[in-house]
Amino acid sequence: MKKRVLVSLLMSAICLPMLVGCGSNTNMASSASSASTAGDASEDDETTVKAGSTSEDATRITMWGWNAGDIEKIFNAYVEQTGANVSLNYVTVQQTEAFQKLQTTVSAGLDMPDIVPSEAGQRGTMVGLGIWEDLSADPYNFDKSNMFDYQVNLCSDEDGRLVALPMDISSAALAYKKELTKEYLGTDDPDELAAMLPDWDTFLKKGEEVRDKSDGKVFMFASLTGIKQILDGQNPQPIITANTLDMTSPNKTIETMAKFRDAGIVDNMDETSVAYSASYADDIHIFYPCASWTPAYTIAPNDPNGKDRWGLMIPPEGCFSWGGTANMIPSGAPHKNEAFDFLNWMCSLEGCKTVYDVVNWNDSNPEMYEDPKYAQLYSESFGDQNIGEILFVKAMDNIKVRPISEYDATISDTWSLVIQAMTSDTSLDAAGAEQMFEEELRNKITDLK
Repeated sequence: MKKRVLVSLLMSAICLPMLVGCGSNTNMASSASSASTAGDASEDDETTVKAGSTSEDATRITMWGWNAGDIEKIFNAYVEQTGANVSLNYVTVQQTEAFQKLQTTVSAGLDMPDIVPSEAGQRGTMVGLGIWEDLSADPYNFDKSNMFDYQVNLCSDEDGRLVALPMDISSAALAYKKELTKEYLGTDDPDELAAMLPDWDTFLKKGEEVRDKSDGKVFMFASLTGIKQILDGQNPQPIITANTLDMTSPNKTIETMAKFRDAGIVDNMDETSVAYSASYADDIHIFYPCASWTPAYTIAPNDPNGKDRWGLMIPPEGCFSWGGTANMIPSGAPHKNEAFDFLNWMCSLEGCKTVYDVVNWNDSNPEMYEDPKYAQLYSESFGDQNIGEILFVKAMDNIKVRPISEYDATISDTWSLVIQAMTSDTSLDAAGAEQMFEEELRNKITDLK
């Protein structure tokens, strides 16, 4: 893999667009109350948490991240369960600052931490630095059966080296307002809706029926961004491979988005706007992409009176991945083996069950979800529906993901520009949007073939 992730990509990597989504599952939003200053690698000036063994000869692991209180509990459980003679120095770093802090640490020749987190939107760019341990090779030999198949692509570099281990499940589905689907589609049952909407062509036709029945007042989606999130997430075909641009995947997504927009079944809201947030509580927008963190950190705050108002279904053409966090070990880390032992335990069946019992996180071991106790997730917004059955079990039957790339942040930034243009200028057709996407990418990555 190339190691030339240069300054031109830095701002894209640290200014994560809304398209990427949160990097945590429902129970994994940042619990840290303060964060370090971007680029400052001095531990003395940062918020840190100590955990683990109090023995004077304990190996001290340094870990960056944004879940201080929860990680402290997990690490203490790890030490108690395994007897490992290790302690933890947990340095709080904001998600949007992680890449910049890493760049500064490497450039200044400062001591590397033992564990570095990577949120989905940053991971490809971070991996592109080429400074990470291959955790599937000696001496680590991580067992890939301890992670879901789709996660392997999200945690491997372009040479197939496993350089990250997941700490959550990033599968996502389609949330809907039950009153609206019952009124306009005749049912609020998730299985019946999935059968009714098996593909996006059918979805478009049903959307036109909803449009006509409501006199154009009810929309299937509030924003083109929501559609893009799902469509692009369902397409595993790489956009850039070996420095060669392949427009097949973005063209397919843009063409479908243009059809939806021109048919009047998607509203023209900016996903970063107050109006979009308010749309969760209204009675005119039906569907929204939904990861495991969405009910608690998006839907509930924006629709506080929406108890039992929502349902979750398999989207047309299957589930997708949205967000997610994984941990990496730098090759220059001082305590690589001890760091791996902790991360490996977190991914093990025993570790995942312990993490769930201690902090109620849903981690990545597939075997865990064979037990109904763990294959569940509930939210007041979704009433008595076990949305974990979809996100942790059914989603795995068909989820496919695109391998990460050093250009992911730049591609996401380009998507933002194109979607804004398609939203504000309805005369911009699919061909024009496709041309804009390609030109923007080639301007930002000048040596693309």
